[in-house]
Amino acid sequence: MASSSNWLSGVNVVLVMAYGSLVFVLLFIFVKRQIMRFAMKSRRGPHVPVGHNAPKDLKEEIDIRLSRVQDIKYEPQLLADDDTRLLQLETQGNQSCYNYLYRMKALDAIRASEIPFHAEGRHPCSLLGKNFRSYLLDLRNTSTPFKGVGKALIDTLLDGYETARYGTGVFGQSEYLRYQEALSELATV
Repeated sequence: MASSSNWLSGVNVVLVMAYGSLVFVLLFIFVKRQIMRFAMKSRRGPHVPVGHNAPKDLKEEIDIRLSRVQDIKYEPQLLADDDTRLLQLETQGNQSCYNYLYRMKALDAIRASEIPFHAEGRHPCSLLGKNFRSYLLDLRNTSTPFKGVGKALIDTLLDGYETARYGTGVFGQSEYLRYQEALSELATV
């Protein structure tokens, strides 16, 4: 009888130690989570604002220059003339995996065309896609700038541009050639 009571007391000691360590781990996780939550909520927190401890003039200059960043608009050339990916288009037989190259060529073709959409006052930035799209929509809705341009031509060009820039479907060689033909026809008008 005495040996069974020692065995039960040993089991009880082990259980108490296990429960105690479990409670300690849970409390540690809870406290750490609360500290991180309050640290992220505080104003200063772990992140220091730009220009912290700087003179007032310097802070204002930093804020002015950071606010100018959102006004910067630049659309780079997507494919250079000597890009090696263009050689893949000519050598490979399977053209379906290179649809993105035709999309890039279509967007770069706007620069190469001699459409004077940057000369008008309404669309001063000629290399930004949104302005080219609005230029095409204005050209389709009003017939005063170019009386010889048909709405079907502009619709073809607009569909090709939106498919090349935003579309998720296939934009292969045939779509690119149709788009290029419409773009060159608009440039000649």
